Amino acid sequence: MLILPKSCFLHVPKTGGSWVKKAISAAGIACKDYRISGNPHIGLKQCPCPEKFKFAFVRHPVSLYRSYWQFKMTYGWDSKNQLDLACQSDNFHQFVRNVLAQFPGVYGYSLIEFVGEAHEEIEFIGKYENLVDDLIFALHAASEDFDEQSIRALPPYNVSDKTKFPAVYTDLLEADVKKTEAMVIKRFDYN
Repeated sequence: MLILPKSCFLHVPKTGGSWVKKAISAAGIACKDYRISGNPHIGLKQCPCPEKFKFAFVRHPVSLYRSYWQFKMTYGWDSKNQLDLACQSDNFHQFVRNVLAQFPGVYGYSLIEFVGEAHEEIEFIGKYENLVDDLIFALHAASEDFDEQSIRALPPYNVSDKTKFPAVYTDLLEADVKKTEAMVIKRFDYN
């Protein structure tokens, strides 16, 4: 979580948050990196400044599962992460099947921790697919003072090795992810 002068950024894993942190810094916004036990992914209930404008980003589940696996294959699996321990596989299809079988809807349920329930959402939820423009919108909405051009000029960051670890869905596997994460697709208008 980043605490800015007038807002808080809640970092949902694999939604461009590492880039967002770099962009906020590049834009000249003073901020504090708030962590609990070293974890940067702090949920809404642990937010130390609930009165501030809060924003986060979400990502289409099909893209998120792909990104998660590619990240783990590039940087390594976490031996303290329950999902990693139960679902780890060097085969993308097997990894996704493991997640769907053992943690159905895990992404949708985890989002509630960051953005709230549908009837009690944080102030702004942007989309990874529109990351630059949605970040700029959120910062303007929060009345932060920043250099927009620095954000627009910032290159991608924390990118996985997509060439070494391609993650291609079959039509059936993609349909199964969409079915299992239907709540995310509907709630955040990913039709």
